[in-house]
Amino acid sequence: MKAFFQATAAMIGMIVGVGIFAVPYVSAQAGFLVGLFWIVLLGLVSLFINLLFGELVAGTTGKHRLAGYAQRYLGRPAKSIVTISQTIAFWGAQLAYLIVGGTFLRILLNGYDGGSVMGYSLWLFAFVAIVTFFGLRIFGKIEFYLTWVLIAVIGVIFFAGVPNVDPSNFIGGDIAKIFLPYGVILFALGGSPAIPEMWDIVHGKKRALRAAIIAGTLISVLITLLFMLVVVGISGSATSQEAFVGLRGALPPFIIWLGALFGFLAVITSYLVIAMYLKELFQYDFRLKLFPAWLFAVWVPLILYFGGAQNFVRVLDIVGSVFGGFDALMIVLVSLAYAYRRHAPRKKLKTALGAIIMVLLAIGVIQKLLNIL
Repeated sequence: MKAFFQATAAMIGMIVGVGIFAVPYVSAQAGFLVGLFWIVLLGLVSLFINLLFGELVAGTTGKHRLAGYAQRYLGRPAKSIVTISQTIAFWGAQLAYLIVGGTFLRILLNGYDGGSVMGYSLWLFAFVAIVTFFGLRIFGKIEFYLTWVLIAVIGVIFFAGVPNVDPSNFIGGDIAKIFLPYGVILFALGGSPAIPEMWDIVHGKKRALRAAIIAGTLISVLITLLFMLVVVGISGSATSQEAFVGLRGALPPFIIWLGALFGFLAVITSYLVIAMYLKELFQYDFRLKLFPAWLFAVWVPLILYFGGAQNFVRVLDIVGSVFGGFDALMIVLVSLAYAYRRHAPRKKLKTALGAIIMVLLAIGVIQKLLNIL
């Protein structure tokens, strides 16, 4: 039972993070019911994908990442494609952290007025760049606990905010923005990278892994839904991109400051983990030396930032729709290839559902690429 709770916590810790802060904004823009629809639909899609990936991890010997599974079941070209896609996605995630991290830092250090968000973002970048270059793993051990503190803060915001909810804020929205929540929510609900770790936690027990995946995914979807509900209910059309600034006046300043504090800690821990992972990827997989590996790992997002990519929601939308969608599509494809090779049970049902989900994901990828181009 202890292993089940630990594995469930690992899934929740992977999902509940920076992406959740943008969900209220896109839901308020498109309309509360539209946001609710996408959270439920993509929550079910994420659950299906996580269960498929769980079967793949449990049924394949050795430790792998998605790229490794793609090579094993689809061939070496698939590994290269997945590696490139995930590298770009990690750059995009770092860019999002850079943007919203500056906003959180501004709230923490300078209130709501004065000071440049860009300046705070540069301080954040400098810290992450230095730590990444020297390979200092200073937050790895506390990331798990920070996730639970963040959930507790979201709980405080929910219960403190419910009395201030205005039901009229749940009415309306812009039908032209019906697809706006898609990429952001897909990004926010992504949890599959936690599954190999969960498999280790449950000591190779397939039923425990499946139960933990279901519990962890559904609890995360519920947390996301409740956070969206209370923020949109309070702020309505004035909901800010990172959620907290739009709550001023409705909640005590200390609660907003506390939310920004743990939001910032969630940003910096995830930022460091991804930056370190990319540096090591360039060092060990692409055979680059330390300095060029470091340059590629952390400086590309900063270049994009100064190139004008400074809209938090826009970045999450693109990363989620295109690269998150592609990775999810590849998980389904690789998992179905595994199911047919191993004659897994219920493969016809999995194929039918998988085909529907792959079409949905492919449409999301293509639509967003056409929108960008």
